[in-house]
Amino acid sequence: MHLIDRYELTIPGHMRLVDARSALNYLERFVKSSEGPLNPELLAEKLEPLVEALNDAADDTRPVDGRDAFMRQACDWDYIALSPREREMLHELRSCSEEGQEDIYRMISDTLDRKPMPAPQ
Repeated sequence: MHLIDRYELTIPGHMRLVDARSALNYLERFVKSSEGPLNPELLAEKLEPLVEALNDAADDTRPVDGRDAFMRQACDWDYIALSPREREMLHELRSCSEEGQEDIYRMISDTLDRKPMPAPQ
């Protein structure tokens, strides 16, 4: 059984999360600026954009495990996906010799050249 260790969100889903945050900020300002009891109908009207945006973002979210995400990225970079057994065997072969270890380091360098690590902030 694969465990879900992360979720992926589409760009439109991410934009809907931004919309939800804006709607939440608007709702918060509305509640703080109101004096006295709030009209339930008006509050429901102000809450509607937040609920819609959160529902849209949730619909665009999909669970993935790390291996699936890695395999999709590898395919995007035109690498060949190996089965778990092939990958294990290849790793054993490469790690038993100095040349194999150099190959591993070279592949890591090539990967980092294609997609560099983000700079620390």
